[in-house]
Formats: sequence, C-alpha cells, structure tokens
Amino acid sequence: MSSLLSYVPFFNARRPLPPVVPTDEVVPVHLFDDTPILRRATMAWTYRFSEVLNPDKLNDSLCQLFHMEGWRKLGGRYRCRPDGKLEIHIPSPFTKERPPVYYTKAHHDIRMSEHPIASKLPLATGKVAIFPGPRAFHSLALGPGTPRKFEDFIYLDLPQFSLHVTTFADGTIVGVSHSHMTAGLSGFTAVINAWSLILAGKPDVVPPFVGFHEDGMKGLLDSPTQENHVLSGKELTGWRLIYWSLRSLYESRRSPLEYRTLCIPKSTMEGVLAESRSSIAFKKSISATSTDMEPFITEGDVLAAIACRSIAQDQQPGSTRNIVTVMALDPFFRANSAFRQNAAYVQNIPTAIFFNCPASTALEASLGELALLARHAITTQATEKQIKAYMSLSAESIKKNGMKVFFGDKDMALQTMSNWLKANLFEKVDFSPAIVKEALESEPGRKRGHPTYYHCGDTGDIDEPLLIPLWTVMGADYKGNIWLSCVLSRHSWLKLFEFLESFEYSPRAKL
Repeated sequence: MSSLLSYVPFFNARRPLPPVVPTDEVVPVHLFDDTPILRRATMAWTYRFSEVLNPDKLNDSLCQLFHMEGWRKLGGRYRCRPDGKLEIHIPSPFTKERPPVYYTKAHHDIRMSEHPIASKLPLATGKVAIFPGPRAFHSLALGPGTPRKFEDFIYLDLPQFSLHVTTFADGTIVGVSHSHMTAGLSGFTAVINAWSLILAGKPDVVPPFVGFHEDGMKGLLDSPTQENHVLSGKELTGWRLIYWSLRSLYESRRSPLEYRTLCIPKSTMEGVLAESRSSIAFKKSISATSTDMEPFITEGDVLAAIACRSIAQDQQPGSTRNIVTVMALDPFFRANSAFRQNAAYVQNIPTAIFFNCPASTALEASLGELALLARHAITTQATEKQIKAYMSLSAESIKKNGMKVFFGDKDMALQTMSNWLKANLFEKVDFSPAIVKEALESEPGRKRGHPTYYHCGDTGDIDEPLLIPLWTVMGADYKGNIWLSCVLSRHSWLKLFEFLESFEYSPRAKL
C-alpha cells in the first residue's frame, strides 16, 4: 500500500492457471482497480468483540449477501487474460467446492488475556500508547490457506473475500481479508453496511450494487471538466520518478520504517486541537474563506499537520526539501452529481489531495498554521471540478504506465495519509444478531455487538521492508480515543510520542 515501486515488473516462475469453468459468468475489472500497486496489496481487517459470536452465522450472512444481484461479483475469482489484464469469473452457481467466501474458524476455551497473541492486541489505557502494528496479528486475521498475495488469487481459484473467526471464552476476533483490487475503504464500508443489514434480517434494504459491468467511476470521467488541475504541470514522471524512487528506497534502508499502532486518548486529542486552533495566526494569503470569517480546522487537519511536521523533523538540518502528504479523498459527498444516491460502490477511487509544505515551514510554523495549510489544500483541490480533473489525469496515466498521477518534485519527502474518522466503522459494524454469549463485563458507552477495537493493514510479513511513511487514522472508539496505524522511522516515533505525551502533563504544550 505504501510502496510506489510496485509498478516495476516482477518476474515469477510460471504456474498453471486453474481451468476455465464454462458456466462461470465473466465480468470486467475496472480501470482504477487493476494497477500493479493494488495487485500487490491484500488487506486484512481484525475486529475484537467482547461478546462470543456465532462464526457460522457470520459466514452464512456474508455468503447470502454475495448471492444477491450485483453483489455476487464479490464472490468471483480473479483471472488473468492473455493480454495480462484481469477479469472476474463468478461461479454460477456457487457450490461447496467454490463458495463465495473462503471461510475458516477456530475456538480457544480460554480468555483472550490468556492467549499468546490475542492478549497483545492494543487496549486503551487512558494514556498515549504505541503498540505492535497490524502485521504482528496476522495469525488472528488469516486462517489456514487464506490468500495473502496476488498469485494466490490468480492461481488458486479462491474468492476475493476471506473470513476467519476465532472465538474465546470471553469474546471473538473476526478477521476479514480481501484483495485491494476489490475495494478501498469506502467500498469495504459498503460491504460492512450490507453485511450488517443481512445479519439483522433486512435483505430488502441492502443498497443496489453499482459497477457489476459498467465502471462505477464512469460519472467522474464521462463529463470531463474544462478546468485544469491546480497542480497540473507538476506531475512526477520519467527520470524524475525513477530518481525519487531510488532515493526513497535508499532512505528506507538507511533509516528503516516501523509499522506500529498508536492510541491518542480523547483528552489528549482535545488538547492538541484546542491549542492548534488558538495558535492560528490568520493570514489572508493562505485562507480560502472570506476575511471576516474565523479560520476553520478539524481533527483531520491537525493530524495532517502533525504528520507533516513529523517527516520534516526526519530531514537533515537546514533541509530545503518539500514535504508532500498525499491524503486520500472520498468524492461521494464532494462530487455527488457523479454518483447514484443510496447505492453501493465497491471498488477503488483514486482521488487524492496533495498537501505540499517546505520542511522549513513545517518546522517553524505553529501546528495551527500547518493545519490551516492542510485545510487550504483540501478546499482548493476537493471541488467537483478539481476531482474530475485529477481523475482524468489519472485515467490517462494508468492507461500509459499503470500508475495514478502523483504531483511533486524528485527531491520531495513523500508520505501517504488516509483518514477514516468519518467512516465511523466502530459504529457501522453491528454483529449483534450473531451474539451467542453476552460480554462478561459491561462498560458505559459500549454497544453490544460492536467492535471494541479494530485495525487494518496489508498482509506482508512483519519484517518485510516498507518504502515510504504511511498514516492511517482508523477511527475513534466508543470512549473517543483516536486510533492510528502508522509506518514511521524510529526517530519519528520517538518525537511523536514525546509531543503527544507532553499533553498529559501540560494542556498547553509548545506547538
């Protein structure tokens, strides 16, 4: 997910492809889903519940969803065409030998706290805390035989989604994995919503599936804007892309990146946000609003500012490099004329915001001012016309070299950021109809059948090297704690922890 070198071809020993089944229904893989980077990314979601759930009921309901019109595409198998492109072969009908979901389960007649791996899952303590990252818990998310890489999907005739449910005496861990080619965050959220509706016995209100044959992103491409993207002309291509890639690879080896999970308590985040807002010096040159309005920043803006400063602190003293934070953008509410309302779009959407800031500014400006710069980048680039302009550029780039467009210079320090706060997955995941044993202890604010914790990461090995920094804001739990999974250097982790920890002792830390 964080590797931009994945577009470089890799050579693997040829393996026999599974036989073509004449009765399979064949449907396309759309333009923005079949890229080298997405091919090499398999996502694993791990949810912890305080209740004991019925594994078979979870599987049956997900299979029921993937039997529905349109949704059955998600039960299909990826196949390579002779031209190297992908398509999906959907069993018709699904059978015990070729089910819509790869399902495994396990049971341990002990408490989670007694299990060697489950006992190490992150728990909020009321203080800033850093834990092992998602890769350390693959044994809980991935059952035996679960596909973990592109070749598994292509050669083993396995479904796109896998479900692994582990029950304990005092709770359940649910692992869901899928190829990133199938969906990004918004697409996976649509699956979770529909799955929860099926569990609740409401199949009649499951949203219609968009993108079975026709690309769901068609609305963003069919009526192109005449407006140029504000960063047009700054695309990173050719030898500059190669130079940047090699430099990033060298830096990642010189200062290895570490994949960890971070918990920011509600009180700490409130303190950082309050201080950031109070520190803003209003400047007309960076304000996207009228001069008689107060500047506006969100938690997401402040986290983007923290990310920007964190990478700037990793640079050499006096560095003139630009810090570029590529922030994932959900276009559904910003370009709503291009989408059907109350419909499910399960695919990838390559829209993004490019927050560019000189390293010197990131170190000298207040956190509030940096957050305002991030907000300005969003308000400038997240209009419907700008989204369409970026999609048009990315479509041409993918057709040409398999990559969406990246803006920046060859010397930049680049990182990616994805903010899932609005997805509200702690709330949307509702598996209460599958409860067979209630939680042993009640906690104020916790909803039965909703996860008490979750994380998501790629299925790479724990010691597999990473190329560029990555920030994933996974969400806020029922206590208001903010959870992130990040890929950072050890130096960045230390500086980040020191900064956040300072708010536990002083509500007005130096920003």
